[in-house]
Amino acid sequence: MDTPDVLIVGAGPAGCSAAMTLRMRNLKVLMFSAAPSALEMTRRIDNYPGLPSADGKALQQSMRQQAAEMGAEIKSGSVRLIMKRKKGFDVLMGEEIFSAKTVLLACGAARKAAIEGEETLLGNGISYCATCDGMLYRGGKVAVAAEDESAAADTAFLKGIAGVDYYALKPHTLPEGVTDGGKPVKVEKTPEGKIRLATKDAEKEYDCVFILRPALPPTSLVPGLKVEGNTVWVNDELMTSVPGVFAAGDMTGLPHQAARAVGQGNVAALAIARYLNEQNAASVK
Repeated sequence: MDTPDVLIVGAGPAGCSAAMTLRMRNLKVLMFSAAPSALEMTRRIDNYPGLPSADGKALQQSMRQQAAEMGAEIKSGSVRLIMKRKKGFDVLMGEEIFSAKTVLLACGAARKAAIEGEETLLGNGISYCATCDGMLYRGGKVAVAAEDESAAADTAFLKGIAGVDYYALKPHTLPEGVTDGGKPVKVEKTPEGKIRLATKDAEKEYDCVFILRPALPPTSLVPGLKVEGNTVWVNDELMTSVPGVFAAGDMTGLPHQAARAVGQGNVAALAIARYLNEQNAASVK
């Protein structure tokens, strides 16, 4: 695919709705699907118009299939960072970088950082990407704080280049060859430049702490993004505080319902189409 007009982070009802509307306007759409959407994990829905007693998983799959059949390209993977450049954006997913003219965040309810001190130290001893930053700490001592089994591959990579301690943020099956050091509650920088990680019962110091989650706090995903509490701020056209980045669905606030997410996806898509037209008109003046 050529550089997409819109890169959608999330393939839930908001993302799929936006993708369909954008494709109806012949715009190129690339959509990333990571963790299952809230709709996909809902057993029964009784308040979606026209579909009484709908199965959430089946409805979500139908939306995704419809978006794909209309020409949206869908990839599986977790976006790690969205970087604004002079024209458009670079989006880091795993070890790959994708470019896009605009971005729509539709990745569900925004979550705050779970560990005290985490956001303050991001990029300064705290990392969300083992393959991106691991080699910087080759031969050192690092910690992995992980939510689930998806961290196994990154943990194995880090164990090949550094000493690793493992901490489970939530109960899950541990990767082979590690033990759980407990749930981290705080990270802080020491005067010597190390990162001190504290659990309820102990403290240890590391060169870096890798925090691996399926979903990231929105302010870490997009530097400079304005949030209000646990909600991403948007204007009337669903544009965030970062020009060219829009948001729709549960991450923009209550109520967390599929019907609202679908409607917002449509509104955001129309606003994105207008924004792109304005940008194109300005570039030819």
